Amino acid sequence: MSARVRILKTNLFLLLVFSQCVLFEPKISKVPDAYVREEVMNAEQKNATRVLTDKIIKLNNEVSIQRKANTLTGQAIKISLAKVTKHSAQRDLARSKETYFVLKEDSASSKRYLEESQAHELERAKEETRYKTWVQKEKEDKAYLEMKEAALGELIAELELVRSEIAVKFQESQGKTPADPEYIKKEIYETQYAEKKSDARRRVSDWERVKTEAPSLPKVNLEDSFDDAK
Repeated sequence: MSARVRILKTNLFLLLVFSQCVLFEPKISKVPDAYVREEVMNAEQKNATRVLTDKIIKLNNEVSIQRKANTLTGQAIKISLAKVTKHSAQRDLARSKETYFVLKEDSASSKRYLEESQAHELERAKEETRYKTWVQKEKEDKAYLEMKEAALGELIAELELVRSEIAVKFQESQGKTPADPEYIKKEIYETQYAEKKSDARRRVSDWERVKTEAPSLPKVNLEDSFDDAK
């Protein structure tokens, strides 16, 4: 693949990333494509553009997969909570029936509903533990996604910094100077990259903190939340 075609693909990809990713507020400043010219790129810049683009594509795919996983976890939490509510209602119903048959002095029936209410309470307690585990998973996965998104922002900002260096070289080859109103200022992209890098480090710390602060919960099989028999 030629460098020119790769740069074009990079530009198109970045446009797609910016249009789909809600992370970047404010959006990352992009170097105008017209200033990123192959003829002024050295070998190091060509390689950096290629390597960063490949990393961005890979990480963007990981972010997309994690977003879908987080959506599924959110739906699982709704299912688990509904099951907790169902078991609570079934327990309460069985307890009411037990009381009725106690008053009726029907010991066999009252015993049956006592055992039934205890069974529903046991299932409720189990599902409540699964629910708490789902909620904790959602919290950790949210922090993990934010960490990945921040890392993606850092990579894109780094690529834009490289592109700004290319743009400066092209402008200089055209006799442009920093005094020209449309002159690309590398400093803007250096600051942007530093900010995104700092944010990425902060998100790593946030994710580690969320994991460290996680409550101690019994080991459970989360897939049991989807078992109608439980």
